[in-house]
Amino acid sequence: MKRVFGAVVLAALVCSGVSVWAQAESFIGTVKAVTGNSVTVERGALTGVFGVDSKTHVGVAGATAKTQEAQAAGKPGITVADVLKVGDQVRVKYTYAAATNKMVVSDITVMTRVTK
Repeated sequence: MKRVFGAVVLAALVCSGVSVWAQAESFIGTVKAVTGNSVTVERGALTGVFGVDSKTHVGVAGATAKTQEAQAAGKPGITVADVLKVGDQVRVKYTYAAATNKMVVSDITVMTRVTK
């Protein structure tokens, strides 16, 4: 009975598209566009459009100071669009959400900052 139940649960998970073993993937490239809810990164002929939200962490010099300034001014913080610039070379860590067919970013690290 336990084997049958286990097999039914496993079959349900597989058929539903739920990934129990979802792993974070990385993509390195150059930022081509930044909006309030997405970042477009290009590497050669490959282009990735990644979804970002308020939980997305961006590692870049000066981001902590900008966050503190915004909070001191009464704002909740800064957005990804406030710190990423077109031309920055970044490493994007993301997971693919099959249910929504989107690549959701957990962390963006700026490797080389564009100076404009």
